[in-house]
Amino acid sequence: MIDTPSGEMRAPAVKVSGLSKHFRRVQAVDNVSLTIPSGGVYGLLGPNGSGKTTLLSMLAGFLRPTAGEITLLGESGTAGLSQSRRRVGSLIERPIFWPFLSCRDNLKCLQGIYESGGGDAEVDRLLGMVNLDGGAARRKFRACSTGMKQRLGIAATLLGNPALLILDEPTNGLDPAGIIEVRELIRALATGDETTVGEPRTVILASHLLNEVAQVCDHVGVMARGKLLYSGPVSEISRQSRVRVRSTDDGRAESVLRSAGWEIDGSSADGLEVATTAGKEWEISRELAGAGIYIAEMTALGGSLEEGFLEVTSDVERSS
Repeated sequence: MIDTPSGEMRAPAVKVSGLSKHFRRVQAVDNVSLTIPSGGVYGLLGPNGSGKTTLLSMLAGFLRPTAGEITLLGESGTAGLSQSRRRVGSLIERPIFWPFLSCRDNLKCLQGIYESGGGDAEVDRLLGMVNLDGGAARRKFRACSTGMKQRLGIAATLLGNPALLILDEPTNGLDPAGIIEVRELIRALATGDETTVGEPRTVILASHLLNEVAQVCDHVGVMARGKLLYSGPVSEISRQSRVRVRSTDDGRAESVLRSAGWEIDGSSADGLEVATTAGKEWEISRELAGAGIYIAEMTALGGSLEEGFLEVTSDVERSS
């Protein structure tokens, strides 16, 4: 459960237990149990073929699990999931629309299918949010660039103002400027700021791009070979840690630490950046005190997502 600002307890947005999916002899998802908190952006990270898309397809209702249980937005069972999925917007793999309809008309058709009552105002607002307003809104889907198609797919997931968004590689095909726009939009959708005209949502973002997940996500799950290897805060994935140390003599401190085998990642007027292992930061203080150097300030910087990803996937890679 999650504490809200009012002190109420919020149920997790997603909870799965023992979820598996087999395709004949291929085990695409293998006994995954996972809880995704309400609010914020949850990143699902893993290489191509790790099982991310299959897992998301089961959450969205496009695939039936071989085994396991799913709870979405507090609802489970066939009837409950049918209701809760009406409050879920999903973009799995590449977006598919009617090729001879314009971007705007495609959204209008989907409005009717999804029974969204937002009318023209909703369509215009969503096209504007993904930078497809004006002349781009009138362009036929078959004539759209890959990036335009991807942005239209994101707009479609927002019809009906869903509480949960499932986005599978949403920045595929976008240029650098488009990637930044989508990244900012995802954060805005999660926080519910004025640009998105909606309450805060939970966003599940699947990606194989470490940098994308690090910049957008609050929590992360790491998958490889169908297994979930880690799930938790981005800041806690790595056992590696970095600290910034300011001491009574930074010049001598750097020399002492290097001589003792510590890795110094950088030095500046703000102090030394020292690589260590989580929970072992106190040893830096002991090392320096033995040389008559004392720490004035030590600030935790945390480990990188890349380091954490390599740590949690290393055993799987070695066994392959």
